[in-house]
Amino acid sequence: MANGGYWAQPISDPQFVMALASFSELCPPPKLFLLLSAHLTPSTWLGIMLSRPKTLSANSSHARHALRVRVSRPARCNPARDTAGLIASRQQQNIPSSRSISIQSGPRRYLGYAHPSKSPQWISGQRFSSTATPAESPTPDAQQPSALDDINALIERIAENEEAMVQTMDELDLLGGVDTYEDPLSELMSSRDEYTVETWVTMVRKQFRDTVPEGVLNEEEIQLYTSLYGEPIIEEAFEEEEIIEEEENDNDALLREDGEGGWEEVEYKEDMEAEDDTPVVYDMENAPEEEETIAMQRTREVAEQLGGEVMLEQFENEAVPDSAPRTHHLTQLGKAQTDPSTIHLPKSSVTGPISVILSEFANKHIAETSHRLFGGPGLPHSTTTAPPRAQLPQLPIPLHAGQKNMGTMEANAYLAVLYPGIYASTLSVLVEIRKRLGTEWIRNLMSQEGGPNVLDASGGGAGILAWRDVLRAEYQTMVPDHPEDAPIPHGRSTVLTGSDALRLRASALLENTTFLPRLPDYLHVRDQPTLHDSREAPKRKQYDVIIAPHSLLRIDEDYERKEYVQNLWSLLNPNGGVLILLEKGRQKGFEAIAGAREMLLKRYIASPGSTEYNNFVDSPDPSNTVAKESGMIIAPCTNHSTCPMHNPAGPTKGRRDYCHFEQRYIRPAFLQRVMGAKDRNHEDLKYSYIAVQRGTDMRHEHGIKQDAEATDAAFEGFEDLDESSATKFHPLSLPRAVYPPMKRRGHVIFDLCTPAGKIERWTVPRSYSRQAYRDARKSNWGDLWALGAKTRIPRNLNLGEKHGEGKKERLARRSATKAARDEEALEEHELDEEEGEEEDLEDDEVRSRSDLPEPPKRKRGQNIPSWKKHNDKKKMRQAVKRQVDADNAI
Repeated sequence: MANGGYWAQPISDPQFVMALASFSELCPPPKLFLLLSAHLTPSTWLGIMLSRPKTLSANSSHARHALRVRVSRPARCNPARDTAGLIASRQQQNIPSSRSISIQSGPRRYLGYAHPSKSPQWISGQRFSSTATPAESPTPDAQQPSALDDINALIERIAENEEAMVQTMDELDLLGGVDTYEDPLSELMSSRDEYTVETWVTMVRKQFRDTVPEGVLNEEEIQLYTSLYGEPIIEEAFEEEEIIEEEENDNDALLREDGEGGWEEVEYKEDMEAEDDTPVVYDMENAPEEEETIAMQRTREVAEQLGGEVMLEQFENEAVPDSAPRTHHLTQLGKAQTDPSTIHLPKSSVTGPISVILSEFANKHIAETSHRLFGGPGLPHSTTTAPPRAQLPQLPIPLHAGQKNMGTMEANAYLAVLYPGIYASTLSVLVEIRKRLGTEWIRNLMSQEGGPNVLDASGGGAGILAWRDVLRAEYQTMVPDHPEDAPIPHGRSTVLTGSDALRLRASALLENTTFLPRLPDYLHVRDQPTLHDSREAPKRKQYDVIIAPHSLLRIDEDYERKEYVQNLWSLLNPNGGVLILLEKGRQKGFEAIAGAREMLLKRYIASPGSTEYNNFVDSPDPSNTVAKESGMIIAPCTNHSTCPMHNPAGPTKGRRDYCHFEQRYIRPAFLQRVMGAKDRNHEDLKYSYIAVQRGTDMRHEHGIKQDAEATDAAFEGFEDLDESSATKFHPLSLPRAVYPPMKRRGHVIFDLCTPAGKIERWTVPRSYSRQAYRDARKSNWGDLWALGAKTRIPRNLNLGEKHGEGKKERLARRSATKAARDEEALEEHELDEEEGEEEDLEDDEVRSRSDLPEPPKRKRGQNIPSWKKHNDKKKMRQAVKRQVDADNAI
C-alpha cells in the first residue's frame, strides 16, 4: 500500500481485474481508477474492455474518447467528498447526484473538483484535496502536495501508454460502434389508447405504409384500413427476437488469459447451475418498492392519526388528462360550421391569381367603379349584408355572371368585390351538404367515369373554386400521401359567363373549364317526339351539382323566378343531382328562397301523402295530374312541410323573422383596399339557402322520420345513445338552430326549427344534464341539436302582413301625421293671435278712460302659456269692473 492507501504496483490477476471492472461500474472511486489506469499493462486493459458490455464502448467512435476514463457517481454510492464539496453542500440539493470525470490527454495541469454552482466537470487552475481532511488534523495542507504529485505522475504514465493501447485496440476491432436497437413500435403502442380509431389507422399508415406489424391493428381497424388504403400486409414479428437472441449469445462469453498477453474464450454449459445459487423469485404483480421520502412519511403519520389513508393512485389517475373528446359525438355530428369556423381564402387558387390580375389596374379606378356599382361606402349592394339599422333598400346585386355588357373595370370589380363573398358562402353550404350526405356521396362522384359534372350558373367561377377545394380536402383524406400542390381529379366544370371580360379573367383562375354565354332552356323544349315532329328529343346536359348564388333576387316577376328554378331542375342529373340556391340573408332574399322551396315541394319532390301534382294547364295528360319525382331537401330544413317562416300568400311587409345563417371570412388585401377598411379585416356574411337532391330520397333508404314523433324523440334527447348503435340514428331527424343560441347564466335557450315544421324555444339548464349543458354552451348558429331539453314552448313569429305597411308606407304615414299635427298647431296659434288683438283693442278703449294696468308685451316668436293668458285677462276684467263701478257711483 502506497500513495495514501492505494495500490502502486502492477496488477496481473485477470479475475481480480474483471471483478474490479464490474465494481468500477457500480461505484467507482475516482482516485482509485486513476491509479489503476497507470499501473495496468496493455493486455490487462484489453481484458477489462473485453469483459465490459459492448454498449460501454459504443458511446464514441474515436479511440481517444474510448480511452478517457468516465466515472459516474450513482445516488446509492457515497464516496468521500473533497473540500469543495463540503463547502457547497447546501447548493448541491438542486444538482444531479451523478458527475462525470474526464481526463484529457495533453499538457500537464493540476486538476481539481469543480464547484457545483459552476460546472459538474473537472476544471483547471484550482487545487483541492481528493479526500476529506480530518477535523483533528492541525496541518491539513501538509499532505496535499504529495497527493497531487502522485496524480500528475499517473496522468503522465497514462498519456505515454495511450497511443500503444489505441493501436492495439484498432487491430483487434474493439472500437467499432454498436448501434443500439430502438423499437418504434413499442413507443407507438404505448400511446394507442389516446387516439380514436380513424386517427390510429392514419398514424399506422404513415409509420409502416403497406406493411403493418402483427398485433398493431384489430379487426375493426383492419376493416377501416382496407376501406381507406387497401388491404394491408401483415408482417410477423420474428426478426426482432432473432436479433435479440444473437446479441444475448454474443454477450454470454467467458474469457481467460492465454499467457501470451491475450484472451481466449472458455466453453461452458448453460444448464449447469451452481449449488450455492439460490433461485430468485420475482413478484410481477407488485411494483418495486420505492423509498419513502420525509414528506411522505409525515403525510402518512398525519393520515394515521386522523384515521385515514393516503390515496396516491386516485390522484395519479386524476392527474392524467382524458384523451377522449369532451363533446358528445352526436353534437359533433350536428355541427354545421366549417373547421376552422373562419374561412381563410386560399392564396394559391383564389387571392393570389386575383391579385395578379388586379395589379395591372389602378386601385383608385377599381375602388371608384366598385363604389359606383355597389352602393357607395361599405358596398351594401354587394354580397355584404348591411345591418337593419342602416335602413337601406334591399336591392339585388347589380352585376351578374350572365350579363353581356360588362366592361373591363366592371369585370375587375366583380372579381375584387363579389368573388370572396360568393366563395365563402358557397364553401359553407358545400361543407354542410357533405356532412349530411356523407362521405359515400362525394366519393362516388369522384370515382365515376369522368368525375363529377358541376355547373356554376351565376357565380362567375367562384362556386367552382369552392367545389374544387372541397374535392381536394376529400381526396387528401382518401390519399394522405398526395402532395398539397399536386393536381387532383376535378371532373368536368362549366361556368356561365356572358361577357368576354369576365370569361377571360375566370379562365385565368380555372383550368379545364367550359364557359357558356347563356344557360340552355330545357323548360320550353320538347322532351319526347310529338305529332308535328317525330324526331327524337335532343340530348340534354345533366349536371351532378348546380350552384346558383344570387340569381333569384334580380328577377322581378314571381313566375319568371319559378321558370328559372324549373329550368335548373331540368338540368340536374335525375340520379342524385344536387341543386344549391343561395341569396343574401335579408327579408327579400329569404322570401325568394322560400318561394323556390315551395314550388319544388309542390311540383317535383314527392313526400308521404303528396305524390302527385294537379296541373290544369301544363299537363298533356287528360287526368290533369303529374306524378312527382323522388327527392329530398338536404339542408337547412329537416322537414318537408310548409316553411313556418314563409307566408304562402307571397311577400309580406313588416317581416322581422326569417331563416338565414352566418359565415365569417377574412377579407383579402385587395378587397380591403377597395372598401377602404383599416380597422377590421373580416366579414360576417348573412345568407339564406336551400339544397335539394333529385332522384334520391334518404328518408326511404335510411328510414328517416320528419314529423311530430321525431320532434318528441329529439326533445327527450339522444345523450345515452352509444356510438355502436348510432347507425339507427340520422341527423336529418333533428331540429336546427335558426337563430344564435342565447347563452344565459345557468341555462341556454335555443330557437329551433323542428322536424314537425314548427318554430319552438327549447331551454337547456345546468340541472338538466352536465353533458348537454356543456355542449349547449359550445353550440353555434345553424347546428343540429341532439341532446334534448328540459322545457319547450312555441315561439311567436313576426312574419308581417300581405297588405300591411311596408317601410315606405310607414315613413309616409309618419310624415303625413307629423305634417297634420304641425298644421293644427299653426292654426291654433293664428286664432290665439287674432283673439289677442281683439282683446287688446277693447283694453285700449277702457284704458283710455281710466288708468288700467298694461298687460305684459309679447315678443315676436314668444309662446305664452295659456294659464298666463287667462290670468292676465282675469286681472284686466277685474280692473275694468272696478273702473265701471267707480264711474256708476259718480
